Amino acid sequence: MSIIFLLVGLSSGFAHSIYSALSKALLKNRIKEPFLLFLYISVIQALVTPLLWIFIRPQFPPSAGWTPLLLSCITCVAAYLFLYSALHCGDVSSVMPIMGSKVIFAGLLAIPMLHEKHSWQIYMAVVLVATAIAILSYSPSKSGSSKFPLKPIALMTSCCVIFGFTDIFIKRSLVYLDSYNFMIYYNFTVGILSLCVIPYIKGKRASIVLKGMDLRLSVYSAVSLVTATLLFTVMLEMSSGVVIPNILQSTRGIFIVLISAVLTHRGSTMLETQSRKVYMLRLTASILIIISIWIASAYGVGPG
Repeated sequence: MSIIFLLVGLSSGFAHSIYSALSKALLKNRIKEPFLLFLYISVIQALVTPLLWIFIRPQFPPSAGWTPLLLSCITCVAAYLFLYSALHCGDVSSVMPIMGSKVIFAGLLAIPMLHEKHSWQIYMAVVLVATAIAILSYSPSKSGSSKFPLKPIALMTSCCVIFGFTDIFIKRSLVYLDSYNFMIYYNFTVGILSLCVIPYIKGKRASIVLKGMDLRLSVYSAVSLVTATLLFTVMLEMSSGVVIPNILQSTRGIFIVLISAVLTHRGSTMLETQSRKVYMLRLTASILIIISIWIASAYGVGPG
């Protein structure tokens, strides 16, 4: 695995953790309807991503490329509906690292759908990530009776299963488009599809207008997500499969745990409030993810 490939993966994980922190701060303190934030971030991404055409040559998808592209967009929207619901009701440092389990589902789906094969060491790395996910599910709450809240875990697991399909369809789309042009059509289509939540939001009698700080933070969150997704797509284009990029991007769990722990230590309740014991457990889980990345680096296939 090359240094560039590793840096792209770490950068993607860090950018995704910034997106997660900003989104959770908005959902906890400012925006009560999670699908409203999904709508704004998706539309902002659709407007921002075409700026890539300033730096790259535009490319139109061939007819055969539209099917995997549209399937990746549809599954992405479905997955994000689960993700924002999970963020709304769960701790960000517990919920978002669970997204690392996407490596399991994407890896299993890649066997029949992409004919992807790996050494036994890579599957050991996947098991380590799965163990880390189990540790991260421990999320005690002063107001709750369960230390393993089922709802956010179930929502996030469903999100990961669907995102596993998204990764497969993205990988198939990259046969027809480079990663940059793919991202433009991908985010634009997701932005259009996200408009379907407007009737639901109006039915909840929630305002669909964001202003001031709420709008600015939504823009920052959207730009962070564009960066994270673009870097992840670049990894998928560089790699021969979907497992190694997913293991690398699971570092988002490490970064978000550190961000949450630092904020809590400084007395901030912007994201969550957990004890030092809980954060130590989550850091232990993060170490398991680091070990899995080392295994992937030593035995995996990077650029292919």
